Amino acid sequence: MGILRRALTMVAVSASMGAIVATSPAAAEPRVTETVEHYDVSGTSPLELRKALNQVGPVDKTEGRRFDAVTNWFVNWRYTYQNTGQGCAIASATTDVKVNITIPRLKADGATPPAMRQAFDTYTSNLLVHEKGHGKIGIDIARRIEDGIAKLPAEPNCDRMGQVANQLGQALIKEANKQDIEYDAKTDHGATQGARYP
Repeated sequence: MGILRRALTMVAVSASMGAIVATSPAAAEPRVTETVEHYDVSGTSPLELRKALNQVGPVDKTEGRRFDAVTNWFVNWRYTYQNTGQGCAIASATTDVKVNITIPRLKADGATPPAMRQAFDTYTSNLLVHEKGHGKIGIDIARRIEDGIAKLPAEPNCDRMGQVANQLGQALIKEANKQDIEYDAKTDHGATQGARYP
């Protein structure tokens, strides 16, 4: 039975910039960068492939063990201030999301049975769908962070405004981490999506 991996704990980083003139808020749309890295496995039977997956799959830093695939997402938010004359408000907010997926790739040769190649290709396609689901959680939470920070009411000063903005972002990151765990529970780490090998 394959072992699949939920997304790792996510990291949020915040930064603030100087005041600018107010602009009308746009719909929150984070800038997303997704990378898919492969690691090679080989074997002449499904059991050999399973053994290879267990030996060389990526290590989950949180749990300290190997899984067939790992998705990490990282959200970074930035905002600018606007002096309202009676306090400090958010003038603009943006987010960036980096989604990193590590997934297996079959290193086939002449001894690899065609049926095994096809079964493994189906498995990794389904596994990628599952892992992209974790990435979507990170992207969705980045939208909520960007939108939430942009809609915060003014505070008496910009230091307090920054604290409130960062607290909101950090709370939403924690919520997304819980969503990742729930997603894995709901999908049995992708098994209900066909991501199980052999």
